[in-house]
Amino acid sequence: MLSTKDLYMKACMQSKELHAMTDEERSHLQEHLRKMYIEIEKVCDRHGLHMCTGYGTVLGAIRHNGFIPWDDDMDLLMPREDYDKLINLYADELPENLKIYAPNSKQKAIYRFAKVVDTNTRFISPGSIEDETKGVFIDIFPLEFATKNKLALKWRNTYTRMLLLASSCVEQYKENSDLYRRLMCSSSVGKRTYLIRNLIGKFFSFRNVQSWYNRVDNYCNYKKNTGVVNVPSDGGLIKSLIPHTIESFFPARKVKFDDIEIYVPKCTEEYLVNNYGDWKQVPPEGQRWQHFIVRLQFDLNSCKK
Repeated sequence: MLSTKDLYMKACMQSKELHAMTDEERSHLQEHLRKMYIEIEKVCDRHGLHMCTGYGTVLGAIRHNGFIPWDDDMDLLMPREDYDKLINLYADELPENLKIYAPNSKQKAIYRFAKVVDTNTRFISPGSIEDETKGVFIDIFPLEFATKNKLALKWRNTYTRMLLLASSCVEQYKENSDLYRRLMCSSSVGKRTYLIRNLIGKFFSFRNVQSWYNRVDNYCNYKKNTGVVNVPSDGGLIKSLIPHTIESFFPARKVKFDDIEIYVPKCTEEYLVNNYGDWKQVPPEGQRWQHFIVRLQFDLNSCKK
């Protein structure tokens, strides 16, 4: 069965209302993301906060010595303690246009994890309501401690999925985007999925979406130091237990990434195998995830103080 994300992606590919990023737009976006990354790294290094890249950013760094050619975002990982410090203590040290939106912070949550958004840009995806939070962004995921009890871990994973589902469905129900509805309802399976998610969203709308994101964040914050970590991810899923300690990730090492250097996990090979299996194999064109956009607008000087 196709996931909601896959159904949405398929609908975007077939839509005449949207366009995939051109090579020129993607190149410009990647350049902008590298500039944003440098500013985040400066603050983390200044205060001794552990940070490294994650997911496709690591994959691109190791397999392509830079961005995956069709990639259009960046992901970072931080230990929960350092993640909270960056969000609550040092966010104001970033350039004025770079805002951190995160659950349980002074800036409202726009997703269940932190997003560093360049408010001088616009990255408008289908169904988005345009405001300053809809700019070019970098995602930051907290590395959370995980229980070693397999039964308890299974329950926590299941409950996290339930919270994430409620959050995303409430967001769909509240935003009520005509374009998103048209995209999802362009197929019978997509329409059924949309209607079911709308019903779930209506049922759980007694709490606003920011409150749901705060609740997800609080539940995922497992305060007991068990020595092992996992990463709750987007898409309504939680990654399987990564058999590493925080010390396996940090201190991170630096590798070439296009025209800069970035931090990657110390356990790079194990991390890639855990997340992607045969990570050296380039996926066929039809399986390459990308964003479809309504509008992409840049300000090249936005990362300067």
